[in-house]
Parts: sequence; C-alpha cells; structure tokens
Amino acid sequence: HPVVSKALTCLESSWKTIQQEGNGNFVYTKALLAYAFALAGNQDKRNEILKSLDNEAIKEENSIHWERPQKPMQSERSLYKLQAPSAEVEMNAYVLLTLLTAQPAPTPEDLDVALRIVKWLTKQQNSLGGFSSTQVSDFPQSPYAMRGFKQQMQEQ
Repeated sequence: HPVVSKALTCLESSWKTIQQEGNGNFVYTKALLAYAFALAGNQDKRNEILKSLDNEAIKEENSIHWERPQKPMQSERSLYKLQAPSAEVEMNAYVLLTLLTAQPAPTPEDLDVALRIVKWLTKQQNSLGGFSSTQVSDFPQSPYAMRGFKQQMQEQ
C-alpha cells in the first residue's frame, strides 16, 4: 500500500538522521523504530537498530534494560528502590516486543535477551502486578509483551 510505503520511507529517514547524530538521546525512538520495522517485516533494519540498542543497554546481573538519558533522577535518600518511570517501562516493552516479532521466529539469542528484559520488567511491577499509573496502565504494552514472551517460551 502506498501510504505504508511512504510511512516506512519516513521511518528510514528518521533512522538515518539518528545514526548521523549519534547514540544517547534517541533510545526511546530507536525502540519504537525497531518495533515498527519488525512489524513491517524488515528484519535487516530491525536487527540493525537492535544492535545499536545493545550498545546502549544497561546490563545488570541477569537483567537488561534501557533508560532515557534525560530521565528524572531518583533521590539518593530513598529507603527502597523506586520503580522506573513509565516511559522506561514502555520503552523496554517495545524492545521486548521487537525481539518477539522476529521472522520467521525469535532466535535463541533473541529469547535470551527477552528473558533478561522480562526479569527487569517484573521488578518494575507494583504490588498489584501493574506498573506506575501513567500511560503504561492505559496502554498495556508491558503486560502484552510479557504474555508474548511466555507464549514463545512455551513453544520452544
């Protein structure tokens, strides 16, 4: 369809601009672009953006996640670890969905990274199993992504 082709051309242009300007300030945009290209079936572009995201990943113990460089800072005096801002949860859910949208199927490496994202996302849930009360609760990408991961693991 011509409209979809034009939209993908626009997204490719955005990706080229991000590549020219460097890493750091575009983590959320990269997550969205990777998912859009995955849904469009452009696995080469999906993989290229995932590789770029991997360079910016925060890898801790058995988990992995991404943060926006301009996110609000947490108080050093907090007695407990605060949940990540909703934008971080949503962004990581998009990376998870990207990994699970591989064609023809996610690789073992995709599933390994997906598991590490799920571990981080699980730590961000509140006591009722949800996430911070913002767009994430209205736009359920995180629970959707985690259900998708569970289905992929059951198929393996």
